[in-house]
Amino acid sequence: MTAAPDFTERPWPPLRDLILGMLSLHRPMTFHGMIEADVTRILEILERRRRATRQPVSLHAVLIDAVAVAAAQHPEVLTFRHGGRLVTFRDADVATVVDRRQPDGTRLPMGLTVRAAQGKGVAAIHDELRAALKGDLTRTEEVQRRRRLLKLPKPLRALVLRRIAADPHLLRRVQGTIGLTSLQRPGLGFAMVAFPPNPFTMSIAVGGIDARPAVAGGAPRRILSLGGAMDHAVIDGAAVARFCATLQARLAEAEGLRALAEDAPAG
Repeated sequence: MTAAPDFTERPWPPLRDLILGMLSLHRPMTFHGMIEADVTRILEILERRRRATRQPVSLHAVLIDAVAVAAAQHPEVLTFRHGGRLVTFRDADVATVVDRRQPDGTRLPMGLTVRAAQGKGVAAIHDELRAALKGDLTRTEEVQRRRRLLKLPKPLRALVLRRIAADPHLLRRVQGTIGLTSLQRPGLGFAMVAFPPNPFTMSIAVGGIDARPAVAGGAPRRILSLGGAMDHAVIDGAAVARFCATLQARLAEAEGLRALAEDAPAG
């Protein structure tokens, strides 16, 4: 009698081929680092708004806004090598991922690029994320480009991907100018750092949120872990440090939420 197999099999999802292709754009001279950011005020404002207006705003939107504004203030992170020249983009086109529920109940990560995110504000970015979750992302130009790429024979696809990696204007059209991926999920209430793959000059991964004890009689703080990947061929540590300091301060002061805070006053 043949024993029942102790494993399962299922077909390889074609989408993974596209993900592998995008991972192949990783910059070979990438270095990694991490920072922590105090998001206590942000979480308090988001919770007050949820209770006062019944219109929640996602932390994902707040982080996209903060990264985009910091990048626009420090355009070194939006700078790419193109042959013998350096190309610096004005806009932070943030390439991120949304988790879409499929008809069978499974979840599928879908790429989304929030264009010129530095000028949109948290509320508009949140609306864009919600529309992406509910709408048909397959109709967006970015997704249609990626699907056309997936249909190419593997050798030709590899050639196209190498061209994209070498041309920042193509990379911007297909993906964006800076990356943000988030591991944030309900229940991820502990410190965790992730270091993302890096097809850009700068990519950021959002990790866990850790509750820290009160210091000198103050209130406990909520601390967010952020991992970063930077292309050292283009950017140096001092420029990265300036970007990180701006990002950290913007999050700690909840600068992107001033208008929302007025809609949901404390009390």
